[in-house]
Amino acid sequence: MKIVIVIFIFYLFSKTISQYIDVIPIEYESYNDSLVIKYDESYGFGYYTNISFLWDYQSQHDMSFNCVLNNSIRTCTLPVKESDHEKMYSDNLVACVYQHDTFIMCGFKIHLFYFPSPVIISPFKPNTRGGNTTLSGYYLDLNWRIWIPFENKYKQDQYYREPAVYSLPGKWHTKDYDRMNLIVEVLPGCGNRSIIWDNRQRYNFTYQDPNIENIDINESLLDITGTNFYNQSVLVAIKIDNNIIDPNDIISVDFENIKLKFNYSDPFSSKLNVQVGCCDYWSNKFQITYPPILSSVNSIPKLKGGLLIINGNRLTSSPSSNNNNISVTVGDSICSMISSSSNEIKCNLQPLSNSTLNNSSPITVSINGVENTLKLLLFYDIPHIKTYYQVNDEIHIIGGCFGNINSTQIQINGKQVSNQIKSINNNETILIINVQNQIYNFNISIESNSIKSNNINVNVKMYTIINEIPSVGNKLINFTLFYVNSSNINTIPTIKILNQQSNQTIKSILTNVNEGVVSCSFLIENNCGIVNYEIEIGNQRYQSSFSYESPFINNCNLNSKEIVTCIGKAFGNSNETIIIISNQSLAFKNESNNNNDKSISFQMSEEYNILGELYLNVCGLSSNKVKINTIPIFKNISIPNLFDTNGGYIIIIGKYLNNNTNITIECNNEVIEKECKLNNNSTSLECNIKLNGPNDKTCKLLFNNDNNNIVSTFNIIYKSPSINQTSIINLKQGGILTIIGNDFYYPIDKVLIIGSNGNGNDSDSLNCNEPKYINNTMITCFIQATNNTFNNIKNGEMIFINVTTNGKSGISKVFKYLTQSDDAHQYSDARNIFQNLLLSILIILIISLFISNI
Repeated sequence: MKIVIVIFIFYLFSKTISQYIDVIPIEYESYNDSLVIKYDESYGFGYYTNISFLWDYQSQHDMSFNCVLNNSIRTCTLPVKESDHEKMYSDNLVACVYQHDTFIMCGFKIHLFYFPSPVIISPFKPNTRGGNTTLSGYYLDLNWRIWIPFENKYKQDQYYREPAVYSLPGKWHTKDYDRMNLIVEVLPGCGNRSIIWDNRQRYNFTYQDPNIENIDINESLLDITGTNFYNQSVLVAIKIDNNIIDPNDIISVDFENIKLKFNYSDPFSSKLNVQVGCCDYWSNKFQITYPPILSSVNSIPKLKGGLLIINGNRLTSSPSSNNNNISVTVGDSICSMISSSSNEIKCNLQPLSNSTLNNSSPITVSINGVENTLKLLLFYDIPHIKTYYQVNDEIHIIGGCFGNINSTQIQINGKQVSNQIKSINNNETILIINVQNQIYNFNISIESNSIKSNNINVNVKMYTIINEIPSVGNKLINFTLFYVNSSNINTIPTIKILNQQSNQTIKSILTNVNEGVVSCSFLIENNCGIVNYEIEIGNQRYQSSFSYESPFINNCNLNSKEIVTCIGKAFGNSNETIIIISNQSLAFKNESNNNNDKSISFQMSEEYNILGELYLNVCGLSSNKVKINTIPIFKNISIPNLFDTNGGYIIIIGKYLNNNTNITIECNNEVIEKECKLNNNSTSLECNIKLNGPNDKTCKLLFNNDNNNIVSTFNIIYKSPSINQTSIINLKQGGILTIIGNDFYYPIDKVLIIGSNGNGNDSDSLNCNEPKYINNTMITCFIQATNNTFNNIKNGEMIFINVTTNGKSGISKVFKYLTQSDDAHQYSDARNIFQNLLLSILIILIISLFISNI
């Protein structure tokens, strides 16, 4: 009995001890298809083998681990099938425990602190407002997990010190809700957060990114609407074109709306990208535009088109922009850009066809893709007056759509007047009327196309006219003054010449008043050019200018002394006159004491091109342009080369020569034919002369210059004959010798073969008889058979031959002879040479005949 009692006590003791077996894993791994727990056997802790998911103290699903021991590490894997996921929930989780492969117990209560983490199967991204959010995953609803701690790292967040756990609302206490999609109540927040599981592992998530849906621009306020903003401004930032906006400009923040101050003051249109950042997470880029603002546009004629001037703001692009694409569209028509600034665009619109029935078209201005949102209409054919200016007795009205002179009417002081319109330009932008007789002020409007323009007031100012264009040198100048106030009518007018540095005021020497019109005369020393002046009478002033008579040239002539004389009028004096030839100013020097306002003379200089146009500038007034009438001027004759049988050429050197220069060449009282051409910019004539030699000649040149004949003598010298080669002959046999060369003349006087010393001694020379002239390149002569072998001349060696024709001699060492003692080889060579010589002669004869027949 005692033994039984002892055994029972031991059993109870062992049972008690077993309840305190620890199961402490060293590592957890969670997967969709398995849970893995690792243990270190060396610590002596137990491990799970079977696991039961209890609900209301009843097991509703059982699963088993597969454990493998490797050294001291035991790895236990719980296989999970897809059908297991929805059954793996519990309000109490128990397992069977083994230790060192020894069963310890079943029903061991598992704490989630020693259990793998849930697996999240879809991103958990609450919106920044917080609230109920679905948390989807496996192994979530274990052991009454009704608290899920969140970690907040943003110390500036108002919820930073809130409780770190969040309740699971809904049906967690029932058995039939979705265990894999838990509803979590999330506090408001932004940026990064973490869920801390029971085993202290973390799941990191972020709140949803901010998203901009719309931005309203209200003057200097931006009203941004969207989703997932945050209601704490300290964690909110705004970027506009990547520039962070001053936080002080943020007026208010909420989860769906942000208001901030933003004053866009740039004078150009642009697109700006706006982003909202919450906890350093940035929204999409939302583009806002500050479009061009159109305020007004002038009207233009529909059938003529014209210049459009569009006024407004932001009418250009940023200077820093890489693009400057500005376009203007009027209806369906493109208006060609001329210029743009921040408040004005000018463009040219082509005429519209008659088929365009509308009297207005919308204007669209696009600047780098940004278009005006407030449309402006262009109304056609509406006359409008912008301003006016006065030119003496004319009032120039500036505006548009003035119509034509035949249909447009004007009203002055509310009454329609006729025959006052002087002209309307083709663009209908300038209308000119003559001022009304002595009406100093009036109101004017224009009616065109049955549409009346706006009114403007015109104040007519005093103006003057000069009675006639004064001639050069005239000092008395007469003026007429119009629209002189009655209070000034009896005042003596004065004039001040503004060209002069002195402030001298000149009084009128003669004044006459007739019905409010004042005539006056002044003695003015400036007697040429343009004179700027100011006339004053009483408290009225008028500035203008008048011009003396412009210089005019009738003609300019060059004489043989190279003096140019120009005849005309209004030439002024030498101190006031500039001479321009071929756009070069010529330093003027008096060459004649007869210079006056009708004639002027000057010496022509080598550096100026007299063939160019000449004009005068007298006190700033230019004359007409004329060509100078020149005559050829002879200087000398140059003969660069000796004449030959074909003649030669001479060069006549001079100035102002031309192809029609009158020259005559005489030799021996005979006029010689010539062919002359102009060279070197009219400074030389090259004349080819065909004059046979060989006798040298003395000739004279007759040069007609300004009806005066200039005679110049020159000598023509001919070339002496030159010898190039001869035929080879046997002196023992004699025969005909052929000589080839140049500049042979008829008749041939003598041909002499000379020994090596070339001095022509009878003992060492041989006559070639019966010389005959064939042409200027070939002659022949006959050598009698002789035993003369010339002293010290080797057989076959070249010796001199001399040809004399008409007293001119030419000598050359080209003759070669043979004797009977020559061997056959030498004779063969000579024969070959002679054959080649005859062939050359034949070719020359053929060419000569061919040239003579051309």
